[in-house]
Amino acid sequence: MSSTTITPGVPDVTGPRVPFTVLFDDDTTTDGMPLHPRFAEAYAGEWRIPEPRDGRPYTTINFVVSRDGRISYAEPGAVGGSTVAAGSHPDLWLMGLLRARCDAILIGDGTARAEPDHLWTPTYLGDVDAPAFEWLRAAESRRPVALHVLCSLTGEIERHWAAVQRDDVELVVATTAGGAEVARSRLAGRAGTEVVAFGDDRVDTAALGRWLLAERDVRSLLCEGGPHLYGSMLADGAVDDEFVTLSPVIVGGIATSGARRPSLVEGIGFEPGNSPTARPMSLRRAGDHLMVRSQVVPAFLTTRPSTSEPRASART
Repeated sequence: MSSTTITPGVPDVTGPRVPFTVLFDDDTTTDGMPLHPRFAEAYAGEWRIPEPRDGRPYTTINFVVSRDGRISYAEPGAVGGSTVAAGSHPDLWLMGLLRARCDAILIGDGTARAEPDHLWTPTYLGDVDAPAFEWLRAAESRRPVALHVLCSLTGEIERHWAAVQRDDVELVVATTAGGAEVARSRLAGRAGTEVVAFGDDRVDTAALGRWLLAERDVRSLLCEGGPHLYGSMLADGAVDDEFVTLSPVIVGGIATSGARRPSLVEGIGFEPGNSPTARPMSLRRAGDHLMVRSQVVPAFLTTRPSTSEPRASART
């Protein structure tokens, strides 16, 4: 997709190689920070960043899932989501846009360990629109590199990870009381690093969000996984929007090693009738991929089904 220049100084925005087709868009949000027109044209619609709510940042999740709900092949050289995305440039472009509009990015230590060379910036993705995404960060008054927040129960953060090695990446380690000591020892001497405990045996992600807003002025937070971290955030009611790319590939549930391939949410189970819900807000198509944006409603706010009449049994 190409477009003409609207404002002097605004870089060209090429957009996804396969343009988005909007199948529906029910987002009626009228407040918050609008998307710059050049990017809105490439995205084929508006996406406003709401103001923080409940004392925490506006929080989004971004995953690509296979047709059968898996997020990884869990094979050597095929651990990340790019193989599940099957080379979808629109998925890559959307990831760049999401990264461009966050003040901080939250990653589980399992995700960082699986992709130690990864840096969670738009530029790392290597897309032609990387300069435009960096311009957008500046235009929306965000720091050049988003605050990287690593979530770890044990505090076992490795110094060789790219995000830890880079001296231009400010780092927060969100961990447990026991993990804090380990993380401080491992990261001793690293500038721009803060280790904070948010619980004794688990990380309270809602408390983490409140701390990020109050202490670091993080107003827009993006989480890119993994699935155990997403499960914790759902349990804590700490997610607002979900951006999920549905890939056409079917990967199956078992890796060649015999290990189980992870699904979108792991490490948590919700009760029937009291589960979080993801209410679709928009659906875009790019080739054989579907991009779904949903509003996440926590389990404790989800309306329980009526018990006054029997419900139909689920199909298997």
